[in-house]
Amino acid sequence: LLTRVLGRGLVTNEGPSWQRQRALVQPMFARRHLAPFADHMGRAGTATLAQWERDHPDGKRLEMVQEMSALTLDVVGRALVGADFSDRANEFGVALGDVLHNVGAAGRSVVVQAGVRLPGMTVERAFRAQVPRWRAYAAGADVLDEIVGGLVDRRLAEAAAGRTRDEEDLLGLLVGARDEAGEPMTRTQVRDELMTFVTAGHETTANGLAWMWMLLSQHPEAREQLLAEVDGVLGGRTPTAEDAERLPWTTACFEEAMRLYPPVWHVQRQAKADDVVGGYHVEAGSVVIVSTWLTHRDPAAWPNPAGFDPRRFLGDAPKQRPRHAYFPFGGGRRVCVGQGFAMLEAVLLAAIVAQRFTFDLVPGADLTPDPTVTLRPLYGLPMTLQRREGAAAAG
Repeated sequence: LLTRVLGRGLVTNEGPSWQRQRALVQPMFARRHLAPFADHMGRAGTATLAQWERDHPDGKRLEMVQEMSALTLDVVGRALVGADFSDRANEFGVALGDVLHNVGAAGRSVVVQAGVRLPGMTVERAFRAQVPRWRAYAAGADVLDEIVGGLVDRRLAEAAAGRTRDEEDLLGLLVGARDEAGEPMTRTQVRDELMTFVTAGHETTANGLAWMWMLLSQHPEAREQLLAEVDGVLGGRTPTAEDAERLPWTTACFEEAMRLYPPVWHVQRQAKADDVVGGYHVEAGSVVIVSTWLTHRDPAAWPNPAGFDPRRFLGDAPKQRPRHAYFPFGGGRRVCVGQGFAMLEAVLLAAIVAQRFTFDLVPGADLTPDPTVTLRPLYGLPMTLQRREGAAAAG
């Protein structure tokens, strides 16, 4: 169901085509490219702070998923395509929410699951039978394609005219990439990879940050420790890529938020041959769902599994756990290629925002998770904003 939106990007692609694309894309997220990306993250963060300072008085009620989505979409726009998404951030966010919600609902639908077992029936045809849901999904997909496809076409026209840009971004790297035979990606391949990174690259980080602010509001001691670390390390200046490693508690808070509320709450693999897993026979062709949510709350690996404790990610603690007790970015050969980008983005944005503001969960808020393609709060995360007295502004 995601291929209508993501095409054959790295998430949905398979086989030799996936191997070629992975080899082309992976170097784009090497450490040497993260520093320029961090500059874009810093500018997006400070722009958001300025807007909040101007528009939001203390005590203003915010919907944190929407706010974090707008912020991370600004990062994606600046770092991945060298464009300002702010004028279409709300439109893009609503469209993506419609797509993910309806794909998740279709995946859980008894009608769809039963329909695909009928002769000649595909999952898309079964989904189309749910007319209102399909229309909302298709309308959202059209909006996403119009926005991202337009960016690709403009950049390809610039490249054909010999125009280059001063600052590095992912779209430029995609257009300029060449495989071992010296061949570039097609327009469709560039569009599919960019769509994958624009959608996944802001949605998952935004959800992780929103859940983190919620958890910190419920654990004020952890929040105070984060604020003290940010103030001590940065002294009010905008963080750089090098600063991320100097913010271990901030990093641990985000990692613990992803443990409790993993943005990608499950991964699926298809068995290539008959196998036995945990004593259960798995037939070739079976789809095996690996639950990130359950594994991250397994008491065999996580003492007090439902509790929020960032210390789990400090020092040697991660080395004491089984390798795949924690896999918010998946694992194996298909581990998320943008993991480094996502972690840098989350830590820097958390630090930038924490320099000026704190957030408190609105009493009585319904925190029901919505397991769509990603893990979103079903009813949002309403929080109130407070300025930090005496804190130096980032800049």
